[in-house]
Amino acid sequence: MITQSLNGVWSAASADDEIRLGVPVPGSVYSAMLDNGMLEDPYYGLNQYEARKIAEKDFIFRYDFIPEAALLQCERIYMRFYGIDTSAQIYLNDTPVGSVDNMHRTYEFDVTGAVCSGSNSLRLYIHSPIKYIEDKNAEHPLWGVSSTMEGYPHMRKAHYMFGWDWGPQLPDMGIWRSVELIGVSGGRIESVYVRQKHKQNSVRLSIETNIADLTSDTLRAEFDIVAPDGTASIMNSKITSKNFSVDCIIAKPRLWHVRGYGEQNLYTIKVKLFNKKELIDIKEFEVGLRTVEVCRTPDEHGEEFCFKVNGIKIFAMGANYIPEDQLIPKCSRERTEKLLKSCAAANYNMIRVWGGGYYPDDYFYEICDRLGLLVWQDMMFACSVYNGNDVNFCTNVRYELIDNIKRIRNHTCLAMWCGNNEIESAIQYWGIPNDAETKEGYLRMFENLAPKAVEQFGGDTFYWPSSPSSGGGFDNSGAENRGDIHYWEVWHSLKSFTEYKKHLFRFCSEYGFESIPCMKTVLSFAEHKDLNLMSPVMEAHQKCENGNEKLMYYIAQMVHYPYSFEELVYASQIVQADAIRLNVERMRRNRGVCMGSLYWQVNDSNPVISWSSIDYFGRWKALHYYAKKFYAPVLCSIEDSDKNNLVINVSNERLTEFNGSIKWKLRRNTAEILAEGELEGVVVPPLSAKNCLTITKEMTGADESMYGEVYLEYMLLHNGAIISDSTYMYCLPKQFRFLDPEITFKTDKVGDKYRITLKAERFAKGVYLDFDETDCVFSDNWFDMHGQEAYVLVNSAALPPNYVVQDIDEKLKIKTYFDLANPENYR
Repeated sequence: MITQSLNGVWSAASADDEIRLGVPVPGSVYSAMLDNGMLEDPYYGLNQYEARKIAEKDFIFRYDFIPEAALLQCERIYMRFYGIDTSAQIYLNDTPVGSVDNMHRTYEFDVTGAVCSGSNSLRLYIHSPIKYIEDKNAEHPLWGVSSTMEGYPHMRKAHYMFGWDWGPQLPDMGIWRSVELIGVSGGRIESVYVRQKHKQNSVRLSIETNIADLTSDTLRAEFDIVAPDGTASIMNSKITSKNFSVDCIIAKPRLWHVRGYGEQNLYTIKVKLFNKKELIDIKEFEVGLRTVEVCRTPDEHGEEFCFKVNGIKIFAMGANYIPEDQLIPKCSRERTEKLLKSCAAANYNMIRVWGGGYYPDDYFYEICDRLGLLVWQDMMFACSVYNGNDVNFCTNVRYELIDNIKRIRNHTCLAMWCGNNEIESAIQYWGIPNDAETKEGYLRMFENLAPKAVEQFGGDTFYWPSSPSSGGGFDNSGAENRGDIHYWEVWHSLKSFTEYKKHLFRFCSEYGFESIPCMKTVLSFAEHKDLNLMSPVMEAHQKCENGNEKLMYYIAQMVHYPYSFEELVYASQIVQADAIRLNVERMRRNRGVCMGSLYWQVNDSNPVISWSSIDYFGRWKALHYYAKKFYAPVLCSIEDSDKNNLVINVSNERLTEFNGSIKWKLRRNTAEILAEGELEGVVVPPLSAKNCLTITKEMTGADESMYGEVYLEYMLLHNGAIISDSTYMYCLPKQFRFLDPEITFKTDKVGDKYRITLKAERFAKGVYLDFDETDCVFSDNWFDMHGQEAYVLVNSAALPPNYVVQDIDEKLKIKTYFDLANPENYR
């Protein structure tokens, strides 16, 4: 097989000829206009509203190419588009080749005889996505979420591009993935599916291979399997049919494990296609040997919902992933790798790919394979009513699912396919049209078409009809005692954080709380004059309905009033982090009943006020630093339903028994110790949670009259080292009398890191470190200090190359909760 890339700089022009420019392919109109200085940054100020108008135009893309001589000698020639956004007609040398209408599909056209020697002209007429959905919706209105442009469910285009409650309406268009010519003689590898059957001390691999355009009777296939230690096995098979399978037994397999439960061993598999001695095609990929099940066993609480990998029921810990940019060409492997490594650094073991974006590129899954992150994969349907009773629409969707199931199915990280986000529950509970036709269309798509596609093309992967769901069929999709749940009473319904204590979820796959990104990020889209939460610019960067009002409501409930915008940012982040922490800790204390926490959301697609724990520029918010602690393999936390009897629980997500001790200290706001204690011989079995110690009022001497000035420091130790620690406050932060901690620090260089040693004279809550001019991830941040020293490490490679100790001493900013209560003290 011969391939010739048609990537490069294409010429593009709006159909009205008002816009002309070169567009790098893969690429898009918006990204090219931005790069060429023809478009103001759509994320800055109010620019998004003017930029939106561009998508009201049709665009024509053109590219001239000369085919390689060897390509013209092939029996068949195909033109393959890996991604066109979205509705377009394709012409080759002014002759129609075909039309496309699904961004999520790969399209291939037979152009044998249409490609000529010499120069060829390729033209795409791409229709305005705004006009497309307006016209379709005028014919047949479809319900969709209010933050998005009306009619978007008609178009198989990433929904978030039409806006969401965290993203602007920028429905870009273009050729977003690669284009190539393919020359075939004799045959080619159409697809490979590696299936696994595990037995004790062995794994049988069945390598199912499909050959397309088979015309030669002298083809053979070679299968190379290279183990993690470099040991290679080679098998050969003569090809006599288009579909065949070759089996291989792997003795003493080195299994792939989820992060935190073992190593991520990967085998390299190469499938080579030969015509006699000539290599004519090859597929190469990595596979991890593992089993993945979703257990739904009935129990005394209802029905469990947990992921079982290699026979181990894991507690899933992670967050929801959305597209990394509103303008897809701005995404890259490097950017995704940085984000996913930040997830791994915060002790994630799972990522949920949310259904309102697009199916990520192959490198997303490759990185997850190597990091040991399980992937909950939504199909790209979210919060909408679709035309599921239209045969053409459903046929289009089926091909979309086949393309992506076949592309993703061999990735070890893939744990589950989920039909959609929140559509079953929306039809049941949101008051949207739930007539017989709507329900019939839903069931046809997500409980017939989609599961059949998974069974036929990815049959080893579990399918779940919707999220949340109890299993489908509109059977109480919001049930807490079975299936997965999205819990939004805290935030959207303005319920108190204490509401979390009333629930025992089986698997909480969405819950969240907003915050404002750091000042560096805010100043990337706003000027100082805009730094008012209710200014037009700030409201343009708050897409959640009544989001700023909700944020201020919760801040007023929890903390002191912020008198400056910078204090507001600090307050929003610490409140967000505490909200999510409270729910995670409760769920982990109830391991066995609850078996998963995926908060909403890990990342942003633009600089915005949102639920993310990492902002658009990759900057960790307080929540992500907290996640590193509350997702730690061993966690101690407090159950405080009775403040006179505080119960310390230890959750052990390791495969080995935990042995250690618990220490606690009741302190004044001065950090003076009033009472203390230690429990030695703490033993917690593997993969369990256990109440280990009850700290009574008699032990601490703390009564209600003291709550505004005393707090509890507690820690879990193993071999004398602290592995989990936290602070318990008997009252809300706004009710506590904080004293000036008088933090000082010094910096020294230790190997390739800078060590910042901080000293607090008194209790300091929420110690926040940052630089105005540069970004880095600290070894710890947003932590508490108790009148003692603490040190934080910074990798020197993360700082500008000219940084020295003196720069850190001069430029490090330190903020604590005391500064929120006493803003004149902020350094």
